[in-house]
Amino acid sequence: MGIFEIGIWRRRARPYLLACSGAAYRNHQRVFAAGFRACLESSFSLIRALPPAAFMPALDLPLALDYDGALEARLFDEIRLVVAPTVPAARIEPPRDLANADERRAAGEYAIWNTVHDLFITQVAAQAICGLFRDDTEFQFALARQLGDDAAHAEFSRGRAAVLLGRDPLPDVEQGVRDAWDLVGGFALRNWQNFLAWQFHYEHYILARLFVNRRTARVLDFGHREFGENRILPDEEAHRIRITQWWLRKLAGASESERREWTDSLIQADEDVQRILGPYLRDSWQLNLRATGLDTRGHVALYDAWRRELLATLLRLTPDDLPPLTSLAA
Repeated sequence: MGIFEIGIWRRRARPYLLACSGAAYRNHQRVFAAGFRACLESSFSLIRALPPAAFMPALDLPLALDYDGALEARLFDEIRLVVAPTVPAARIEPPRDLANADERRAAGEYAIWNTVHDLFITQVAAQAICGLFRDDTEFQFALARQLGDDAAHAEFSRGRAAVLLGRDPLPDVEQGVRDAWDLVGGFALRNWQNFLAWQFHYEHYILARLFVNRRTARVLDFGHREFGENRILPDEEAHRIRITQWWLRKLAGASESERREWTDSLIQADEDVQRILGPYLRDSWQLNLRATGLDTRGHVALYDAWRRELLATLLRLTPDDLPPLTSLAA
């Protein structure tokens, strides 16, 4: 995922509805037309500025959920007004650039964290392509896109860390990736439910912190800002859309008994991942705080509510349909 100045563009949804066969889902009042977007540009292009217009035409699919950045932003704003009212609807004061050695060190350490996070995603995605999903060519395209993009993000973050810290952070990155594999790598590749729950945590739920950072960070690494806005931001939205698209198509083709079974197993897998990643996720908030000074007031309640809302949306449930979920603080 991105660092520092990462957020969501609000884009107008396609105005038409598509028919969806089968019984209505319990969360039908939250669901809208399908209009999935993905990025066309190559994962390894040398990019100085990629405008929002550089997107593919919408992929019009028979799904009853319009999942994109506009939906994510709308859900986040509904939640933050209730559980984290100190987070504004938009940035109030502009951030400043790094100003001293301590700030450069904190930004460099956060860049290492992001390098590890993204490089680990590429490795898990590569294993999944030739393992869990070796017979699912369509999903291989989505994972290959994620793999290439996040490899580019990781490489850029490694470069920023080297500039800020005055050394190549490769030994720290290698150790961090080994630690990630020890923590959750085997779990993520055990079955498709675990893999999807891991993706939700690494791609979807992390948005709560990134939204807060985008709106409240006081200090930013301006050397990263352009790449974050013009490359990482649209890439990551495309990843979330493609992953969600795959899951919703699978769900749409399921029988009623399969739908119940898959929903229950995904809730359990999501809970398992949350318990595994709890310390890692808490550390990410603290690293982000030291690097940018984002507003962390109420962040536990915000993350918990965001995860519940988004998981319910992805499973076609209402939040009240979900059982009690493990807190970020647990």
